[in-house]
Amino acid sequence: MLTEDLKITARELGEALHASQPVQKYLQALTNAQTDPEAADLEARMLAMYEDLIARQQRGENLQRSEIDAFNTLKKQVYQRPSISERETALASVKRYFVEVADEINFPLGVEFSTLAQATQR
Repeated sequence: MLTEDLKITARELGEALHASQPVQKYLQALTNAQTDPEAADLEARMLAMYEDLIARQQRGENLQRSEIDAFNTLKKQVYQRPSISERETALASVKRYFVEVADEINFPLGVEFSTLAQATQR
């Protein structure tokens, strides 16, 4: 059971992470990607195509090479959009930052933070 002090500390950690430069940069990049109509359209088309291909493959259909090539071409277009590229770069930075933070708090907690976080998600 979580103590009130632990809940407060966890909330403060969450607030500090949210206010951090890497997270704020990612949130801005995310907003930019979401408000770029062409990027949003390309990404939506890519995700729809991906879901369709996966569903068909799971039903046992053989996908045509041309369909896979069309998906890969669209995926390349999506990730070449500046707003999406910036979002993905910012997301990678956030992930690295979170690993650094987890490494810093592992020792004081006496447990591996990522393991603790996974256990609470179950």
